[in-house]
Parts: sequence; structure tokens; C-alpha cells
Amino acid sequence: MRKTLGLVLVGLGALLLVIAPLLKWYVAPRAEVTPLACTGTTLCDGGVSLSPSAGMAATLFDAGALKSVTNVSLVSTSRYRTDVAASHGADNRTVFEVFQSVNASPVSQISAPDGLVDASTSRYAFDGHTSDMINCCNANLSGTPITDFTGMVPFKFPFNVAQKSYPYFDSTLGKPVTIEFKGTATLQGLKVYKFSQTIPPTQYATLEVPGSLVGQPDQPSVKAPRFYTNERTVWVEPTTGSVVNGTEHQRQTLRGSDGTDQLVLLDATLSFTPENVRGSVDAAKSGANKINLIGSTLPLICLILGLVLLLLGLYFALGRQGGAAHAGPTGPKDSPGSTAQTEAATNLTALLNEPRPASPDLPGPPPGT
Repeated sequence: MRKTLGLVLVGLGALLLVIAPLLKWYVAPRAEVTPLACTGTTLCDGGVSLSPSAGMAATLFDAGALKSVTNVSLVSTSRYRTDVAASHGADNRTVFEVFQSVNASPVSQISAPDGLVDASTSRYAFDGHTSDMINCCNANLSGTPITDFTGMVPFKFPFNVAQKSYPYFDSTLGKPVTIEFKGTATLQGLKVYKFSQTIPPTQYATLEVPGSLVGQPDQPSVKAPRFYTNERTVWVEPTTGSVVNGTEHQRQTLRGSDGTDQLVLLDATLSFTPENVRGSVDAAKSGANKINLIGSTLPLICLILGLVLLLLGLYFALGRQGGAAHAGPTGPKDSPGSTAQTEAATNLTALLNEPRPASPDLPGPPPGT
């Protein structure tokens, strides 16, 4: 029974020692892939992830009224939907479709219907583990094919983020721009990495407008160069690569024939709403806890428990066997002459048991003892 128990414990210990590295180096990496569907209620609507931001436009050109307005309150919402059918194959392929809208709030601040300032669509294919973009699946920005896939998507960092710079795709320019690591911080009890990016004034398009708007009143219309600059900061949970907070100061202008800014189209700052930050932090905490459980906690428990069971099993299986229960008779075997010795012992016993005369009284102990 003792040996059987020992063998069982050895088997269990060996099994746990095999499971420990499998959890860390096989199961955990497969859990480090961007989910194909959002969960929860705060930032999820029918399987579509929501990322709301809010801020202020110091200057906004109202195209409908052909005039600039100031101090316009803005709300922006990005909606992310996974193309599940296209999200398969090598490199953990994941395909997201994104719709973003920016509106004045209240809408009466500008002349556009529903206070619409801007709206865009995009489609990204990327590695669900590294977040590197992949050239496939009709990736585009508002219908224009993406041609530069050398960066990572603009909404998700890789799992196990490093403290280094990354090529961060900018959807306005259609190409990656370096985003730099700036340090660590704590956000609602969550350790995060801070990254910042500065995009200098860069032409990305032309826009046909009345010449009077860009310092050329003698021209009824001109194609003016459209310039864009952005100062972007994001805070990232390092285990999951989730962006849990973000802010950007964006400025768009039209330049005249002399190369100077003639018309400010937009000068605005937008940041994650408190609801967005809270929901993003909660989701990142849950994801990081799951990954740490699978990749660190459970392997360590399996390793320690496996060693204990293995050593205990070896002790039971190979230790000294117990004595009395397994020993045979310890008395000497019969030998020649043993019968005569037995008879002599019997006679001696009978002799000692015969009645004897009473012994004389012996002196007692001294008085007082």
C-alpha cells in the first residue's frame, strides 16, 4: 500500500512538472492575441467596441457658413468591429473595421447637419499578437488603399510592451510615425507606460477653396495645400498592450501660394472621456490578470506542487519498510537436544513451585524510617 501510494504521488508530481512549462510557453502565448469580440456593457454595443473622446476646438472652420467659429465643444466616437470571417490564418491575422465621427455638441454651434465636423472609415489587417499591420484583406482609409504597412495599428500596442519607441500608424498621413516611450505612471491603480508622438506640419492633401480664403482674392478657386500637425500622448497597459487613455492636439491648415498658413481648418484638443478611461482600465486589468494567471501564477504553483509530490512519492516508494508486520517468527528453530532442554526446564519449574519452610523473621527497618 505504501509503495502504491508513492508511485501515484510520483506520477502526479511528474504530470504537474510537465504542465508547468506547457502553461508558460504554449498556452500563455496563445492567450496573448487580440480578442475578436468585445465583452461587457460599458464600452461594448452589440459586439462593437466604442471609444468616446471629448474636447474643445479653439478654432473650427464652418464650411457650410464659410466662416471660422471658436471654442466649439466636440465629441468623437470610434467604433471597432471585427471581420471574423477574415480574421484567420498565419500571423494571428485580425481584421478590424473602424468608423470614426466627430461632432459639435451642441450641434447648433455649426451649420452642418447633426453638427458633423468629420467622419471617416478604415479597415486594418494586423497581427493579433504584435499589432504589426499586414498587407491583405482590402486594408484602406475611407476607400483609399493603404500602401505603407511598416508600422503597428493606431489603436493597440503589442502584448508585453517594451520601454522603447514604436512605428505608430497615423491614419491622416497614411503612414507610421515614431511614438516615443516617455516613462511609467499609475492610472486608477494600474501601472501604465506613457508614449508621446509629435508630427510636424506635413502636407497630406490639397483642398479646392475660393482664392479669397487663402490670400488669393483674384482667383475664384485654388487648390490649396492642406497641412496637418499633431501632438499625441497615449497611456498603455504593458501586459496586454491596451491603450487605456489618450489625448491629442490636432491642427489642420490651408497654405497660400507663399507657403504660409492662411486658413485654420481645425485647432482642437480631444481626450478619452472619464467613462472611456474607466472602462479601458477595467478591461486591461482583467486581461492582464488572466495572462499573468496562465503565464506566471499557475506554472509556478504547478512547479512547486509537482516537486513536493515527486519527492514525497519517492520517499514512500523507496523508503525503509516497516518491521513487525512484515517480519517472521523471531524465535530459534528446533535443534537436536531442544526436547531434552524443554523437559529439564519443566522439572526445574515444578521443583521451584514445591512448598518450602517459612523463613525466619528479618529485622525491620530502624524506628523512625
